[in-house]
Amino acid sequence: MQFQAGQQTRLLLKYIHTLSAMMWIGGAQAILVLLYKDRQAANGDELFAFNDAIRTIDNWLIAPGVAGTIASGGLICLVTNWGFLRHRWVVVKWVVTAVATLFGVVFLGPWFQELAELAGLNRLAVFDSWAYARTYQLGVSFGIAQTAVLVVLMLISIFKPELDLLPPRASFLIRPLVAPVVGLHSQFSSRFRQGRD
Repeated sequence: MQFQAGQQTRLLLKYIHTLSAMMWIGGAQAILVLLYKDRQAANGDELFAFNDAIRTIDNWLIAPGVAGTIASGGLICLVTNWGFLRHRWVVVKWVVTAVATLFGVVFLGPWFQELAELAGLNRLAVFDSWAYARTYQLGVSFGIAQTAVLVVLMLISIFKPELDLLPPRASFLIRPLVAPVVGLHSQFSSRFRQGRD
């Protein structure tokens, strides 16, 4: 028997989940803007300020957003009919969220930390540094990819696509990654016509 939370508790968890996801996605987008501005720095202090702001957003906005998203999502699964394994879209969200979180902790966070440290030591001279250029390109490329993944996760949450639209012969490894995008198209218009919990 599964514990069912009251309406107010479920609503509070949804608010926390939405706020946390906004922190994560908004922080990722802010970092991309700052990375763009990074290349336009007029002096070493400005360059350091951009990179320090990136590190700060990563540590104080994205990290709490990730923690809040995972914690509230887990609680929502525990205290509502969604469950952890009852719906394929929920399973896809958990898998993709775990991969995105792990990638952010292992790669993106350290890359942003390295950019700030290099800019702090060398100021504008870092533009001549191969290490800085490589780390910058990795941060930009995978930052864009990470943000795109987060937007797909958000769309999955909104539209809750059925994942049975692919043929049965589709590989079980590819199906969870492709099916949410396929399902979004067919459910887009109906989502705006009717409310759905």
